[in-house]
Parts: sequence; C-alpha cells; structure tokens
Amino acid sequence: MIDLLRINDPEGEYPKSYYTSTVSIQNVLPSLQDNVKCQICIIGAGFTGLSAALSLADLGYESIVLEANRIGFGASGRNGGQVGSGQRWDQEKLEMHFGFKQAQIFWNIAEEAKKEVYSRIKRHEIKCDYNPGVIQACINRRDTLDSYDQADQLTEKYNYQNLRKLNHEGISEILDTDFYKGGYLDLGAGHLNPLKFVLGLGSAARTVGVKIYEKTKVTKIEYGKKNKLTTSAGAVVNSDYLLLAGNGYLGNLDKQTASRVMPINNFIIATEPLKYGFLESFLQHNYAVADSKFVPNYFRLSPDKRLIFGGGENYTYKFPKNFKETARKKMVKVYPQLKDSNIYFSWGGTLAITRNRLPCFRKVSDTAYSISGYSGHGVALSIIAGKIFAELIAKKSERFDFFSQLPIEPFPGKSSFRWPLMVLGMLWYSLRDRFR
Repeated sequence: MIDLLRINDPEGEYPKSYYTSTVSIQNVLPSLQDNVKCQICIIGAGFTGLSAALSLADLGYESIVLEANRIGFGASGRNGGQVGSGQRWDQEKLEMHFGFKQAQIFWNIAEEAKKEVYSRIKRHEIKCDYNPGVIQACINRRDTLDSYDQADQLTEKYNYQNLRKLNHEGISEILDTDFYKGGYLDLGAGHLNPLKFVLGLGSAARTVGVKIYEKTKVTKIEYGKKNKLTTSAGAVVNSDYLLLAGNGYLGNLDKQTASRVMPINNFIIATEPLKYGFLESFLQHNYAVADSKFVPNYFRLSPDKRLIFGGGENYTYKFPKNFKETARKKMVKVYPQLKDSNIYFSWGGTLAITRNRLPCFRKVSDTAYSISGYSGHGVALSIIAGKIFAELIAKKSERFDFFSQLPIEPFPGKSSFRWPLMVLGMLWYSLRDRFR
C-alpha cells in the first residue's frame, strides 16, 4: 500500500517551502514508545487536531496528539494561508439545497471560524503575518455578475458589511493585471503564514499540558468502548474517545472515511523578492486573491515582497516532476511581467476533498469521530471544527450533529477505485476552465 506520508517527502522533514524558510525548525518531539491510557486521543497535529486539543484543554479535558510526521507537516503547514469567509458552497447554493435557516447556520459558523482564528492568534501571541483582505477575482463577465449577486446577498440577507464590489478597472488597478474582469474585496477575510500559525498552535497546546508525539504513526485502530490504537513502533494507546484528524494523509486507517474523502495534490511557487515597479499597487494593498476557476489560482505577497502563487492540481499519489513549471505558467498568464522572475521556492501538498466539497464530519463509533475533507477551504473551518469536537465531548453535540448529517456520499468505487473515475471528472473541469 502506498504511504502518502512518505511518497513525496523525506521522513521527518518539512518540505523546502517558502514557509519553512521563515521559521526555526525545532528538534523532533519524542515519539510514543510506551503503552498509555488517556481520556482523548487525537490523530494528526494539524489545524483540526491542535484546535481540538486546545479547545478540550479550555474545557478541562486532557488529550494526547499522535502525529505520524511533524507538527503541521501536512496541508496545515503548506497551504495558501487564506482565512476565507463562508463555506466551500456560496450562500445561494446552500439556501437552494438546505433552506435559509440551515444556510444561516452555515454562515454563522463560518463567521465564528474566522473569529476563532483571530482569537487564537491574539490569545497565544502567534506571530504569523496576518493581514486583512481577500479578493474574489473573476475570469469572465458571467462570473463577475455572479460575484456581485453573491455580494448583494451577503450584504442584504446576512448583514455582512465587509464587501466592496470591483469592476474591471478597479480590480486591474489593485492587482496590476488585466487578467480579471471584476469581483469583490472581502475585508472581513484575511491571510497568514500557515506554518507559523500551526507551529504556534502546537506550542500553545504543549504549554497547556497537551502531550504531542511526533513520528508516531498509527497503523491499526480497534474501535470499542475503549479505543485501542497500535503504532508502527508497537506502542498501544487505549483512549476513552478518539478523533481522526489526519485529513488527506489518513489513508485507509478508517476505510469508511477514506471512501468519502479523497486526497489530491496542489502546488505553490514563490518568486524572488519583487523589485520596485513590479506589482506596485498590489504590493501597497497586500490583499490575497482567489479566482473563479473551478481549479482556482490563488496568490498573495509575502512580507519580503515575494509573490506566493498557487495553481495546478494532480490526482495521482505522487507529485509530478514538472509541477514548478506548471504553476509558473499559470502565474505568467496572470502576470506576464513576471515571466523572467526567478522562482526561489516550489512545493506541493496534499489536501482532502469530498464529492460535494462540503466537510466530512463522521461518527465512526460511539466513542470515535472523524473530521476532514475541507476541500481547499480549511484554514478557518478546521479551527472551528476542533472547537466543535470539544463541544461534542462536553455533551453539546448540536453543531457536530449538524455537520455529520450532511450528505457526504462515498466516491464511486469507494477508496479502492475512486481515483480513475475522479481523474476523468477533474480533467473535464480543467478543460472547462480553459475554454471559459
């Protein structure tokens, strides 16, 4: 069986990304060697797992976190860093499928998710380069008009007063490119350095007594009144409650979750520091951008004035050899003036998607739960997901139940044969983007 944890990255090492160049990598925390009993065990030291551990500590519960690699090794430490508003579906679509009352619950939770991110940054004094402002950039007039409708809906029906519509001239002036036809600026959203943020969460968790074991891979789970977990080193954990928070790296550790959540790869590059005269207006405003393609481009500027640009996906386990050039070509389409810029960093990461792009909250057994599948919208939602899990343990299950009842269907062929069918579907969407 292919090991997603090690197929693209050396064991125990962070990717050579721009983010890793901005932090001091700490020594590896000890792995679990002895058998232990605990109240709550969490698999995965990313946003979801660490948020859950911190939220549990706030409520007086003890937990341990088992991380197969390093804190923030996966998507949490590699992503575009956007703290976005709402869910992966827009509010109109949510209303259409679930009605206004439930759509409002989705919105309120998403708003709380952003506040929870800000709260954790402030409370734990995490220096993660947070900046406000995310632009929804549209590649054609139809998408632009749709974005205006979305902005009107959020303003009028949800009393969200942080949006500013942008026409072609307005968005071109801010972004220093004619590639986009319009969109809107969301000043209630923001962006940050995700690796700094997740490492800050890890440090905060350890400060309040959470035991985190790195390089501790769980190889077997036996569910029951007490959950029994076995690690690759032969250590056994017996826990009253269990949270599976491995997201795209969970593999087949739980086959029912794996059938509903599929890992895909996404790629990011970072340029050399931009010289005066390049993207001058963009540099001044320092907003993040996500565009309207089905396979979106997303980008922002680093504190040292590099363009961090994400673009391109693949649907095989291994990263393609040419992903740096693929992302570069996408960048140059948006910014032809950067065609001769040096690319200093390039890296890939594995995220998890569901069929309908809504998050997957599952009750695996009476004492075990799984949360994953944020589908590219997980920086804020994963933080609130951890808090929702803690509420569940405290016998306040309403919000977990709300998400667990969403129709997250298995992929065709479940975990064994989902790949070829999904690849065909995603290729179609990629072709659709090309001709829009």
